[in-house]
Amino acid sequence: MKRFSLMIFAGVFAIGFFQGCSHNNPKTVVLTTNRREVAAYIETFNTDQNDYRIELRYTQDSPVPIPSEGASPDLVISEYLTGNDTIKKFRPLDGLFFERKIPLRDFYPGLLKLGKRDNRQYLLPVSFDLPIVIYDNRFPGKENELFLLNLEEIRAISTSSRKVEADKIVQMGFSPLWYGDFILLTTQLFGAAYTEDSLQVLKYNSKNLTQALDFLKDWSQKDNGGPANELRYKEKYLTTPPYRQVSLGWAHYAYSTASTFFHLPENRRLGLNFRWIGHKGKILALENILYIGILEKASNPKGAEAFLSWFFQSTTQKRLLEASQIKFTYSFGIFGGFSALQEINEKEYPRLYPYLMGHIPPGELLDFPPPVPYAWVELKKRILLPYLFDQLQNEKPIGTLEDRLKTWILSKPIR
Repeated sequence: MKRFSLMIFAGVFAIGFFQGCSHNNPKTVVLTTNRREVAAYIETFNTDQNDYRIELRYTQDSPVPIPSEGASPDLVISEYLTGNDTIKKFRPLDGLFFERKIPLRDFYPGLLKLGKRDNRQYLLPVSFDLPIVIYDNRFPGKENELFLLNLEEIRAISTSSRKVEADKIVQMGFSPLWYGDFILLTTQLFGAAYTEDSLQVLKYNSKNLTQALDFLKDWSQKDNGGPANELRYKEKYLTTPPYRQVSLGWAHYAYSTASTFFHLPENRRLGLNFRWIGHKGKILALENILYIGILEKASNPKGAEAFLSWFFQSTTQKRLLEASQIKFTYSFGIFGGFSALQEINEKEYPRLYPYLMGHIPPGELLDFPPPVPYAWVELKKRILLPYLFDQLQNEKPIGTLEDRLKTWILSKPIR
């Protein structure tokens, strides 16, 4: 299956390269992305019409680099494009709405808002991912009665499932310290609101961040015997993939995402169930929301608009979802996540993914995080996660987050 998918990717890449290596051909539209799934979509677009041909340029970088000089692609599909310094490199797309080429009402309003500046639409949302906890459905508990699990409910249910012998915890239900992304998500659910500052680095709500860390510290100390105990348990028992940890009974919950869970072969999901992670009744999407836009320097904006108009039709996305399974180019949903079109999620996803029957969150339950800095991937890996782990594991953490950010900025090369 994967081999067939890679063959399609390579074939589309090669066709685009040899048919349209430059913008001298008025039919050529150059699209740059770091998402392999786009190859199958391009193949369908090129087959559907004869006015334009997409040339795919693939990069492994996240976010996709946008050239400041020289030749520029027409379209970019990537994460982390909505920052102030990046969004201004794109063309406004309002004309597509005014001409009714794209149905504005079909999008989640919160996603559209992130792609706006000065009340103009520069970027269109493509897909997003949601956080979940996985559990063994052979032993249903209180979570089966709930649509989503707030942080307090995850804590209470996982703690009630622990086993204690001779005043020692011999089986834990869950620990946030086992998953850096769960710790980060908790701070976001508490309102840390990570976003860019005037230097495109990092701004956040320090009061809400402190409250989140206090909540996590209390969870660790009172329910699991402290971080040292949690990490010893992880090293001893949690050496298999998260879904196996749950099915083997070593943990009541495992943290995951919808895209990761639904990428698992169906036989590995047997006996497992999931719930969305929330706080105060809201589900927060992950920050790696995928957007598409037409660059200001695009040589073929009309062709780029044609692709956008085609891609954001409900009938098109329905076909792409079905084709991904029929052609064995399987990937979950649209670009590995939920579509930015609400109708597609509510009608087509449950049909194609029975696990989602009755689980699709209505739009009013969804929150979307503010734009993160363009360098989010590096900031998260090198600064934010190490800081959060340090705060939770050590009695005397080293330095403040502000100090770490200043050191990181000073280490960056001068432009």
